[in-house]
Amino acid sequence: MKRRLWISLIGTVLAVVSALAGNLATGNQPILGLDLQGGLSVILAPEEGATGDDLLVVRDLVRSSLERSGVAEPDVRVQGSNIVVDLPGVKDKEEALRSVSVSGIVELRPVVNFVECSAPVVDSAPTDDVPTTDVATTDDVPTTDVASTDVPTTDTEPSGFRRTVPAPDDTTPDDTTPDDSVPADIPADDPVTPVVPSLSPTGADFLPTLDGSAVCVGPAQASGEVFKRDSASVSLGQLGGFSVNVELRGDGQESWNSLATQCFNQLPTCPSTGIDTNGSSRPGQIAIVLDGVVQSAPVVNTPVFDGNVSITGSFSQSEADQLTDVLNRGAFPVQVTPQETRTVSASAGSDSLKAAIIAGLIGLALVLTFLVFYYRFLALVIIGGLIVWGMTVYSAAAFVSGATNYALSLAGVTGIIVAIGVTVDSYVVFFERMKDEIRNGRTLRNAAPRSFTSTWRTIWSADLVSVIGALILFSLSVGSVRGFALYLGITTLCDLFVCFFFTRPAVLLLARSKFMVGKRAFGLEVAQ
Repeated sequence: MKRRLWISLIGTVLAVVSALAGNLATGNQPILGLDLQGGLSVILAPEEGATGDDLLVVRDLVRSSLERSGVAEPDVRVQGSNIVVDLPGVKDKEEALRSVSVSGIVELRPVVNFVECSAPVVDSAPTDDVPTTDVATTDDVPTTDVASTDVPTTDTEPSGFRRTVPAPDDTTPDDTTPDDSVPADIPADDPVTPVVPSLSPTGADFLPTLDGSAVCVGPAQASGEVFKRDSASVSLGQLGGFSVNVELRGDGQESWNSLATQCFNQLPTCPSTGIDTNGSSRPGQIAIVLDGVVQSAPVVNTPVFDGNVSITGSFSQSEADQLTDVLNRGAFPVQVTPQETRTVSASAGSDSLKAAIIAGLIGLALVLTFLVFYYRFLALVIIGGLIVWGMTVYSAAAFVSGATNYALSLAGVTGIIVAIGVTVDSYVVFFERMKDEIRNGRTLRNAAPRSFTSTWRTIWSADLVSVIGALILFSLSVGSVRGFALYLGITTLCDLFVCFFFTRPAVLLLARSKFMVGKRAFGLEVAQ
């Protein structure tokens, strides 16, 4: 028994000290919030009239996008008719503008035959890498992944731009000279058959893709508002790849299904753009466009969707995450653009932090002074436990900052100071029970283990209530209040760890030692 106590005590101290030393040696420290380290503030203004509800929606979407991109605890709020975004730790204005450039409107455009684009400007030859994914419902329609390397190509047209609309025989040119409007990589000896003008959609454009190629797309028939806000997610596909799943809004399902039906039936407004491996024409594709760049061009595998859309293909994890962000981003009700960038000083926050630390230290010193006079020698365990607890909290805060995008703000510091009271309460509950046992005539050696056994349930129950409260506050709040809840929960969990693995063995070993023989514990004469 005594050996296990020593292992627990020494092992805990070594683990905590090693973690602290490792963080200090590697420079891993808690990321400070905007109020403590400063940063930049960007003002976003809607390009057209926006209601208060529109601004609230944009605020939430901007905050969600920034948090997914790794910005530490951004402060996004509506101020008048604008949206103010505070970015802690960001010093470069260009970086700040890139961070908040998340409000582009997503367009859904059919992929059409490349000859529909009269004046393409393509830096590199279109490749087979453009249409790489399929669209199907997640419930009852099976999906077939179409990777870029699996799509057959022809000598006359690059993959992704094949046309299936037949042209009358008299429209086929006799010469083999490629038209100026056709991409340069089409061989000169392959004639290009123009599409019948009456069947061609208007307003077609060549748009670049993420890999540098280009796609010819028709006019937009819907926007990203057909998708339910923040409903896009990534999951593992049936064949081991990644798929992106998104829900359709009730009022957007009709627009999506209208476009999907056109592409599935290969209507002139969304014709087939390729040939499947079995030799049949492939259904049309829907281009998902953000700020004039095609993010994905999935093939439509079913004409009607029942509220859920699944996009599958040869995605990497990062590509799937990026598409998910685009689909969530497409629900912006209005377009907003950066109007002004300001530097936010941390001087006020630094003064507040110093004041909070000084107040916390003064309060802690007063509490420890009282505990020393009240609990005598056993107060040494409290002091040692608080030191170990403080090192544990620092390491936990450094880990959270490195693994997530939550920064330590002034509100988080407040949560830590409040948690000191929770930690001290654990010692008071434990020691008061020991005090009662000694009054009843038990020796300190017998009173210590009995007291811990009877009070441990009370300690973890009280801490659990605090953790639950922190979780509820964290889930329902935003901004700095979340920082308070986060660090209140972390420090309370650290209290449970230190109480069981440090305080318990320290008190039990001290109660068994000769040091306490003849000493007065809690101001009481200890029975021999």
